[in-house]
Amino acid sequence: MTQPASAPPPLRDAGADEHGADADEPLSAFRGDHPVLGSRGSTLSELALVTILAMAVLLPGLSSYSLVDPWETHYAEVARRMLQDHDYVHTKWQDEGFRSKPVLSFWLIAASLRGVGLAESGGFSGEMTSTPLVMFAVRLPFALFGVFGLVMIFWMLSRLVSRRVAWLAFLITATTPFYFMVARQAITDIPMVACLMGALACFALAVHSRDAPVRRLWSIRGRAVDGRHLFAAALIAFVGGQLVYYAYYFFAQPGLGPGVRFPAPGVIIPGAMLAGLVGFLVWAHVLQPTRYARQVYMYWFYTLLAVSVLGKGLPGIGLAGLVCFAYLLLTGHWRLLAKVELPRGILLCLLIVVPWHMCMILKDGRPFLREYFITHLWRRAAVGVHGERGTFDFFISQLGIGMWPWVGLLPAAVAGVLGHGTGRTRAGSVRLLVGIWAIVTVAFFSAVQTKFHHYILPAVPALAILIAFWVDDLLDGRIKHVAITTLAGAAIVLLIMRDLIGEHEQLIEMYIYRYDRPWPSGAPWYIDASDAFLGVGIGSALLLAAVGLPRLRRIALTVFGALAIGYALWCMHVYMHHAGTHWGMREAARTYYQSRQIQGIDIRYYGSRQLAAEWADQDGPYPIDTVIPEHLSVGQPMTVHLEVSDQSGAVQESVDLTGVVDRIGDNRFWVALDIHALADPAAASELTPAERTAAEAQQRALTALIDKGRGAPRPYLRPVRQVRADRLIAWQLYWRGENFWSSDEIWGPFDDTKTAYKDTDNKAFLEYLNGPGRKDRRYYVLTEAGRAKGLKNILPTPRAKETFEIIDTSSNKFTLLSFEL
Repeated sequence: MTQPASAPPPLRDAGADEHGADADEPLSAFRGDHPVLGSRGSTLSELALVTILAMAVLLPGLSSYSLVDPWETHYAEVARRMLQDHDYVHTKWQDEGFRSKPVLSFWLIAASLRGVGLAESGGFSGEMTSTPLVMFAVRLPFALFGVFGLVMIFWMLSRLVSRRVAWLAFLITATTPFYFMVARQAITDIPMVACLMGALACFALAVHSRDAPVRRLWSIRGRAVDGRHLFAAALIAFVGGQLVYYAYYFFAQPGLGPGVRFPAPGVIIPGAMLAGLVGFLVWAHVLQPTRYARQVYMYWFYTLLAVSVLGKGLPGIGLAGLVCFAYLLLTGHWRLLAKVELPRGILLCLLIVVPWHMCMILKDGRPFLREYFITHLWRRAAVGVHGERGTFDFFISQLGIGMWPWVGLLPAAVAGVLGHGTGRTRAGSVRLLVGIWAIVTVAFFSAVQTKFHHYILPAVPALAILIAFWVDDLLDGRIKHVAITTLAGAAIVLLIMRDLIGEHEQLIEMYIYRYDRPWPSGAPWYIDASDAFLGVGIGSALLLAAVGLPRLRRIALTVFGALAIGYALWCMHVYMHHAGTHWGMREAARTYYQSRQIQGIDIRYYGSRQLAAEWADQDGPYPIDTVIPEHLSVGQPMTVHLEVSDQSGAVQESVDLTGVVDRIGDNRFWVALDIHALADPAAASELTPAERTAAEAQQRALTALIDKGRGAPRPYLRPVRQVRADRLIAWQLYWRGENFWSSDEIWGPFDDTKTAYKDTDNKAFLEYLNGPGRKDRRYYVLTEAGRAKGLKNILPTPRAKETFEIIDTSSNKFTLLSFEL
């Protein structure tokens, strides 16, 4: 069917006529009453509109609630440590290696934090609590991956099926709670799922592109630019950037892991990457030149799957392999095996996946091999690690909650694959592929022994697309017994509504670690979401029943879609605004930084050369970066503690410089040091004889260290700094947020700042409190809400018991309290 003259021309599909349809598939396959929605193709303006709409759904409100413990804060802390250590290979947290996930999520978070101007060198003291922009930056890359997944399925469906199916799939997927809520969380799942969506979209496009040539995208100075050049540029940027960094990294940090021997890693690894990159480019552009559009689609297919491995390991590439194999098996199109670019695809996967894993093995040694490959890849799947266990029906209830209210149409949509999912037409072939995607994914994760609710997320886009196909059939009159189907769907919606009203936490439990954490229903919170669930449930059920009536069908479906949009907005901006606060501890940590008293700063230099480089020309007030607490004032005494250690951290020499707060700015204050007052007669006159004597001794000690450091060797470790203040203690707490919000100050480099005590016997905790220099100081404690009051009876001194005070109860799960020894 010819498009209206006002419609922009579609981006023509290779192997399609000017209408965007198969040359051998009659245009009468599309309904004539929707000339645009019933046509195929996707204009640049349509893709831009889809992108803008997806961003409008997923991006607003990312900073409106605390990062959810433990995964968001855990991954964010690993990324912050990358910035602090200036190490983008060896993933770490606390004082140990981090080995459960590959690197992509941490690169994304670190880049996003720096992109908005946060966390330079790990951030200043308390910076992670200082602005909601932190939550936005941590979540932004994942939301953008969610946008990418939506755009890719729209692009594929609009070109291969119809614009109407594409828009329906976009609407249903974007308003499915499982998708939009996980896409707004900084966890590893959505990058893998979005890459899988993009990869299978490219596979479908490759299958139906036949032998159409690669087409020009635009021209630059008269030279054509097409998909081959675009892919080559992306590959060179991604692989080339890494090989340059790895060459620098192994020269700047030459040490390898315990027991690891490998000759010249800074040469061999980048050299192998360069050889592979050049080899692929020569192979694909010179030896066997890429001529067909399907080849470029398959390059992207393999690349996206390889990126998914860097995001979450092997599930994405395993799922795609099973789906494509099952598709070839059911359709019998085995001749496609000769056209899927498997040899070059293997090279692409190796080129993208292997280098970081190899670098991590070299830097971490056997612990990485044991934990990453054995525990977190093999044992999670075959034996079970963490999470829950269950049989094939484990994920049924999660899909019901996670796809509500669209789940009312899901049984009919899955059944529709049996009648319409065939390889005889392009639309039927795509529906079959999507049906296989859904069924294989559910079967795969049902077989995996470790089970978290969000593991089933890769099936959700496929199920949403199947619903879109069914709605399209319904609008075209191809569905029989509609009333029975929609009444059954209404009943399903009402049953799930009952479950949600009884357990409000089931929405947030789609992507958390433990499912026994209570909803904030008691004093002083009293959060009740029943009215929203009741309204959406009853409204959805009535609208589904109305869909069974032919005269009301279209308007009922339209209102149902609008209700789904409203429910999605409520989930993102109302439900999570309240619930997120109670599944995170940002507010409690923020209260600590606003309330604590600061006494100065501790700085450790790894060799006297570092100290000399900073202090040789230091002759003015010394700046200290930190969140400014409420009680800081000009004239307050401060101490700048300097120490020189060897590479292991053993202190060799130290000096304390005294002074007072000179002025206060935004997240920074300056200390006027007594040693600098000696050079100013007016300032020196204000020092007491004792202060003058002490300042002169400090100056002599500092000068000796500076002189010693002028010719000393340059260390590769960077100096570490920690604000000296009322200490924060994590007591019987191991939820990861305590690490991120404190910038890991509870695992700091100094003995006084190793204050994380998760053991319930309290032995190490009491040893710390009874240590030298601990008396007459205030301490703040982050702990679980249920444990807070019990701490009072454990404190070792009467004064501690008398000054015990609960300060922050903004979360029903985490509490901040304080006491003075």
